[in-house]
Amino acid sequence: MIRRDAQSHFLLTTQHDHALLAGELARRLGNSEFKPPDPHLATLEAIAHHDCGWPLHDDHPTLNPAGLPLHVFEAPVPLATQVWSASVAGAMNLGDYQGLLVSLHTFALSSMFLANAKSPSRPDLFEMNKFQHRQSEIQEDLRKRIGLRTDVPLQLGLPKTGASPADDQLIFNFRLLTAMDRISLALCCGKHLFPTLDDVRGQPGQPPTRITAQMPDPSTMTLDPWPFDEPAMTFQVPAKRIPKETFATLDEFQRIYRETPAQPLTLHVRCATAQ
Repeated sequence: MIRRDAQSHFLLTTQHDHALLAGELARRLGNSEFKPPDPHLATLEAIAHHDCGWPLHDDHPTLNPAGLPLHVFEAPVPLATQVWSASVAGAMNLGDYQGLLVSLHTFALSSMFLANAKSPSRPDLFEMNKFQHRQSEIQEDLRKRIGLRTDVPLQLGLPKTGASPADDQLIFNFRLLTAMDRISLALCCGKHLFPTLDDVRGQPGQPPTRITAQMPDPSTMTLDPWPFDEPAMTFQVPAKRIPKETFATLDEFQRIYRETPAQPLTLHVRCATAQ
């Protein structure tokens, strides 16, 4: 669940709806400087479904310790590993390539947690290590099934550029997934979370390109250089507007959430250099 501050209210957007927006962005990738992903459909499906396990929580959202709707960045480790595992399983149901990309994504998220956590508990460390071990097994199996080499050194599930054309394409597609996820996440949060997107490639095997992101207002992002096939895009994402308050009980919050209709949140992505 994404909790967006909207003055006297919160706007709540589900993680899966955020991921579907990332998929819509990905469908428009490609121009003279940036190639679209390949395999096209499988990569688009992976991007659009990279959070497909989150309905386990977001269909019945919970509260944080302060009594506010639980934001994705506040997810406790047992919840995070549960929804990440479900997201990988859901992507694998779509195909092996989809499953591998989403597994790589969740593995990267778990590694970010381990790198940034301050004094994590032993149970949390154990849960994260167990999750990573399971994803490593899944990735090795999926690499075999896809026809990727399993005898090359990997870091966070990926080899260095140049290991093979197929792996260069996988790296390219994975970096696109990360970039579309971050653009969508920042827009749904209404916050300038990622001033740069650092690892996007113009085409497989190329060095990374740094894309600068600006947010002139909470619902608009501009990018330079521009990776899409049209200079300006507008999207709508469902969001529920609920009072900005501390909820006394989980039942009260879930009742209000259940009874509140979703409304469209309009978001814009524009080329920074377009006239």
